[in-house]
Amino acid sequence: MDRRDFVVGSCKLLAGAACSVLFSSCSDFEEELPCLGPAAPPRPVAGMTYLWASKIGCALDCDLRNGSNSNSGGEATDDAPRINAAMAAASATNPITLIIDGAALISGLFLPAGGYWNIAGLGCGTGFFVKTGTNNDGIHNGGPGATEPPSPGPNAPLRGNSVSLQNFTINGNQGNGHDGDSTTGSTQGAPVWHFAINLMNLNNIEVENVVVVNSPSFQITFSNVGNVNVSGCVLRSQGPNTDGLHFDGPANDITISNCNITSGDDSIALNCPEGYGGNISRVTVTNCQFNSGSFLMRLHPIDDRNYVPKFTIDTVSVSNCSGTCAFAGFLVGHGGPAAPNAIDGLTVSNCSLSSPAILEIGANFGGVSLENVTLAPSYSSRVPGFAFARSSAYSIGCTYIGTSLTITNCTVQRKDGSSIPLFDVENGSSLANLVVNGYTASSTSASNTEIPMLINMGAGSIGQLAINSVDSAHIAGPVSPGGFLSIGSVTGTGVLATGWEFPDNVMADNVPYISATTGLPSIKIDGVVEPYTP
Repeated sequence: MDRRDFVVGSCKLLAGAACSVLFSSCSDFEEELPCLGPAAPPRPVAGMTYLWASKIGCALDCDLRNGSNSNSGGEATDDAPRINAAMAAASATNPITLIIDGAALISGLFLPAGGYWNIAGLGCGTGFFVKTGTNNDGIHNGGPGATEPPSPGPNAPLRGNSVSLQNFTINGNQGNGHDGDSTTGSTQGAPVWHFAINLMNLNNIEVENVVVVNSPSFQITFSNVGNVNVSGCVLRSQGPNTDGLHFDGPANDITISNCNITSGDDSIALNCPEGYGGNISRVTVTNCQFNSGSFLMRLHPIDDRNYVPKFTIDTVSVSNCSGTCAFAGFLVGHGGPAAPNAIDGLTVSNCSLSSPAILEIGANFGGVSLENVTLAPSYSSRVPGFAFARSSAYSIGCTYIGTSLTITNCTVQRKDGSSIPLFDVENGSSLANLVVNGYTASSTSASNTEIPMLINMGAGSIGQLAINSVDSAHIAGPVSPGGFLSIGSVTGTGVLATGWEFPDNVMADNVPYISATTGLPSIKIDGVVEPYTP
């Protein structure tokens, strides 16, 4: 069962939303593998044992594109038993690095659960192809039964330490459920899903210049981890549930940089309730490109097993990103009740995305800030409509309480006359503070149609709207008809410059504006409306 196909409270996930086109079989084609160039062997470190795959008896006779014998075209040799045996002795007092100096067919690498092992490739042409019928992860720490913890898992165990993966390719051999890694009848694997790489219960993880293709489900999964650095990786898998980087709670201190992620589902998932379950803190993503079948990032704090508002996600920063997302850039919670400020400290800056929306909001949040973010609206038949930020059209009916949403120097680039509000609030949700420090709705359409309103007050409320800078050239007015009834007050240094009219009763003191009553510049002093002269 897809763990996301559930109904929680009044929220219902969009049916079939995580589906995508599925390859019929990895044996039906040869994958053109991304090449990250040649890499030198790791420099020797005192106390580290180095094992060359070719010198421990590995045949290294696999074609990484299709898993066949690179010499004869027949069956390649399974090198996993030799690698697993050689790496089994890794420990804190005996750290081991495997240098994979060729291409190996593997029926799963099951490496020491406590860590202190590394795999270093030599770049293009070195790495692993997961053997047909393995019915497990390609690489993970722990024995063959050490798959991702069930939901709910037991209490998270103590973490091991020190694992690095560098400069190699892994082909996860996604098939149709009968001819790939999984031969259970399910593409993802059954009763548990299979991942290309699965790292659990570890601190200090380094994943650098790794290529992942054709994973049966999540491409790289982390569960109960801390101090994780992922850099320079290329992940390319399509099909249901092929998240790029998937983090289960608890997790902390994560850095992702210079990656290129193509996925049939979320590019990055921060899923607190899955695995052992726990909070996720301090995540930084920089200089990455995305092509996502759903969201660039899913931030999911809600315990969807027993509907208890238990988990939190805090301090997440995404900068200098670009790409395409089928559903939205960021899913800010989904699926039911959440703790107050369950997602807090999300900042997105200097990003450009083609998507129906930048933010889909479906859970309580604290502070969210968008700066220098550009939306190029792209249509989705599964998540209809457009907005820069909105109550989630994916988690249908979800209600949230938000503390602060700040928009700074953001732009929506319309190619037609589409009506795209800055913010769309629905379902009885509420936002305490909406601050607009610069927003432009451009249009390349010959008709140059205006957007009817800056904010669509569908069925919700805003405590205070602060307009400090808005380019109103292509926006007809501030809110939808009757919308001011759901706004507590309007303030900001740029209200008058919009040229829009505002009801007197909604205006804060000492803020120049155009009165909807008189049509003239006005200002309220101690609650009394007076003419305003600049």
